[in-house]
Amino acid sequence: MNVPTVLVVFGTTGDLMTRKVLAALAYLCVSERLPDRFRVIGWGRRGWDDAHLRAHVASILDAYEGIKPEGEAREDFISRFVYHDGKFDDDEAYQALAGRMKAGDDEWGVCSNKLFYLAVPPEHYTAILQNLANSGLTQPCSDETGYTRVLVEKPFGKDAASAQDLDELLGSLFRESQIYRIDHYLAKEMLQGIMSFRFSNALFEPSWNAESISSIEILLRESIGVEGRGAFYDGVGALRDVGQNHLLQMLALVTMDKPDDLSADSIRAARLALLQNLQPMVADEIELRTFRAQYDGYTEVEGVDPASDTETYFRIETMLTGRRWGGVPVVMGSGKRLGSALKQIEVTFKRMPGCLCDGEQSFENVVTFQLEPEESIRIRFWA
Repeated sequence: MNVPTVLVVFGTTGDLMTRKVLAALAYLCVSERLPDRFRVIGWGRRGWDDAHLRAHVASILDAYEGIKPEGEAREDFISRFVYHDGKFDDDEAYQALAGRMKAGDDEWGVCSNKLFYLAVPPEHYTAILQNLANSGLTQPCSDETGYTRVLVEKPFGKDAASAQDLDELLGSLFRESQIYRIDHYLAKEMLQGIMSFRFSNALFEPSWNAESISSIEILLRESIGVEGRGAFYDGVGALRDVGQNHLLQMLALVTMDKPDDLSADSIRAARLALLQNLQPMVADEIELRTFRAQYDGYTEVEGVDPASDTETYFRIETMLTGRRWGGVPVVMGSGKRLGSALKQIEVTFKRMPGCLCDGEQSFENVVTFQLEPEESIRIRFWA
């Protein structure tokens, strides 16, 4: 568990590194879960040097309010970052990186583990992946240690065709065990807790189906806009950014059948089986059951095309199929600048037929899995 490790981050000066990756590394540092010999090589295209990158890391830590190293631990953490300059399609830059990493292994006297993290827009994936394979950087340097991994962030391609092309490219260049496709929502404790809630007791699972449930609504409403991410976001939009990954994964977790066990393979197979029951919409359905919008001022954000029609909000009304869920309507929606943040899954049960209710009113029971503003599972029922 304490094997020397090098993490290469492509796009080290970008938004993803600033908001997510560095915070995760800082947490691992405080938790003493980083290897004793650990180095981050930040690949960028700005002509920086090590000192400039470390100053950048320090400024991010200064502004970060979460768990982070302090004092000497902070200085040691920052010193682990080194900068590597180059364009993503420059063969010589990869050869230079290979030489740099070999020198590091020689210094440590061991074959280190190597992680290559693509924190870049999807249009750069092909060039980076091809050059990583061609340069030999992803070839393990030892049978005992020194594994290599390629970590690919969402969005995974721009449409179905490009996603398939990317997956085929990955499969042709690397072994499946080397490929790590990231949807960071799957690591959220509340989403992991859904499986415990559903499969660790028999309170709700027997009625977790179309006979008892009337609708499912999944919402990711954000208070922030796209400031600082204009150029990236304008080429992606809300649906590609969170809809075809985060929301579908949330839907799968809340509706999939019980996996054989808690292994990654079993959980993945159960999610896949559910997603394969989703029916793609035809053109007429898209027109009637989807909605796209853009918040005021979006086209004035730096990096956004003034004539852009990229959506910052979407809403989809669809329906599940299959024996267990056939006919249950699902609403999925997300957007920027929608007031207070609200991120949750709401499962509404059918009204009790022949309810012995007070007067004519019949009530609905609701289970809500909430990520923001407060992590919680709430059950509202009438008694």
